[in-house]
Amino acid sequence: MPVPWTADDSDDRQQMLRNSRRVQEQAATSASRRDAPSVALAQDWHRGFFDGCTLPVPYYAGEIRDSDPSFPELVNYEVRVVAHAGTPARQVPKDLSRFEAQTETAVTALDNQLAPGRGPADIGTLGSILILAASVHGEWVRIHPFANGNGRTARVWANWSLLRYRLPAVVHLKPRPKGDAYAQAALASMTGNHTPMVSVINTMIRERLGRVP
Repeated sequence: MPVPWTADDSDDRQQMLRNSRRVQEQAATSASRRDAPSVALAQDWHRGFFDGCTLPVPYYAGEIRDSDPSFPELVNYEVRVVAHAGTPARQVPKDLSRFEAQTETAVTALDNQLAPGRGPADIGTLGSILILAASVHGEWVRIHPFANGNGRTARVWANWSLLRYRLPAVVHLKPRPKGDAYAQAALASMTGNHTPMVSVINTMIRERLGRVP
C-alpha cells in the first residue's frame, strides 16, 4: 500500500513560504514569455514547492499518480477531497494529456487576440481569460495528479493564466485564499463544474483593481 502524504511537515512552514514566493516568480516569468502550457511545467513548480522539505517519499515531489513502475509508491495511489475522489491513478496520464491539449488550444486563441504585453480591452476578452484561469485551476484540482500539493499547483496555474494577459496574480498560493467562496468553488471543480471559480477569481480581480479592467 502506498505511503500516505496528506499534510505538510509543520517544521517546513517557513521553507515552504519561501519556496512559494520563488515558484510564483518563476510562473510570472513563464507567463510573460508566453511559454506553452505543459504538465512538465507544473511538475517543476511542484518540485519547487517542496525543495528542501521533508517528504514521506522523495519522488513524491514532481511525480504524478499513475502506473509507472519507476515510482512504485505512486502506483494505484488514490486521493479524495472531502467526498470527491480525484481521477483514478491509472487514468491520470490520459487526463493530463487532455488537460495539456485543451489548455494549449485556449491560450493559442487568446494569444492570437492579445499581443504580448497587452491586457483585455473589453468584457468579452476578460471573460475568456477568467474562464481559462478557472478551468486550468479546476481541472488540475479535479485530476489531483500529485499525492499532495495539488491545490497550490492549481493556484499557480490560475495566476499564470492571469499574468499571461496582464492581469494581477490574485490567487494566494499558501495558505489558500480565505473564506468559504474559494473553498466551495474548489469543491465544485472536483465535480467538473468550474463556473463558481470564474466568479471567485473575477471578485478577486475587482477587489485588487477596484474596477473591471
